Amino acid sequence: MFGTQQIVLSALVGIIVSFGVLYLDARHVRRAPLDGRGGAVLSLLVGLSILVFRLAANVQQLNDDPIPLASPNDLLCPVMTYVVLSVYAGLRGETHIARDRALLTLVSLAVNIVTI
Repeated sequence: MFGTQQIVLSALVGIIVSFGVLYLDARHVRRAPLDGRGGAVLSLLVGLSILVFRLAANVQQLNDDPIPLASPNDLLCPVMTYVVLSVYAGLRGETHIARDRALLTLVSLAVNIVTI
């Protein structure tokens, strides 16, 4: 089991990396300015999805690594991130969020594998 501090740190890393990825995508791929408020909301949702899922699923059976470097929690947390971002997009009526959702789901996977 992981300590609360380590889980909170992972969530903070998720927020920071998510915003960075959104910024770089907007600047270098889309060649458009990043909507700072929208990017911040999406980044916070990524961090909250990591925090809530990892706190709720912090049991030994889900934290063991049956394959090297990846536990069931590492692989399930990005699914929660995808669901949270999908619900947010659905409630807001945003149809252009598919690319951001895909990028941020990959960020969630990377953060979970690297930081925990």
